[in-house]
Amino acid sequence: MSQVTATALKIKYYSGAFGIATDFGVCEIYISAKGDIYTKFERDIKYSDDFGGDRGKALPISITYKYRLEENRASKIFEDFDLLLLKPAENDMPACDGGNWEMTIYTEDLNIKTKGYMPPEPFGEKLSKKIKKHIKYEMEPMIF
Repeated sequence: MSQVTATALKIKYYSGAFGIATDFGVCEIYISAKGDIYTKFERDIKYSDDFGGDRGKALPISITYKYRLEENRASKIFEDFDLLLLKPAENDMPACDGGNWEMTIYTEDLNIKTKGYMPPEPFGEKLSKKIKKHIKYEMEPMIF
């Protein structure tokens, strides 16, 4: 029997912090071991008229950035961590800002979905730092 390994990872973070309508409230990141990466930021508003005093200038509801890394750089994230071990924190309770995340780990045969409030155990915070270190994001994503 062959070992099951992750081939891609998607994390969608919902900010619970109070902000103004122009702030992004949702961030989705996707990373494949082959080097395909995107981040998508979404606002909670449908439109914004007269933003910043510019009449007729509406804010986009979402912005997506696409990246491509050399396969060996992207696969390093998947080699350094066994993503299949990630699970919600033992004392997973809503944080004071009310933010939460949903994660899908893709493998050859199945997709594993989980969600939570605190960074997942046993290495969610380390994974977040590694992702931000390897990828030069135009806008830093919210991960956990």
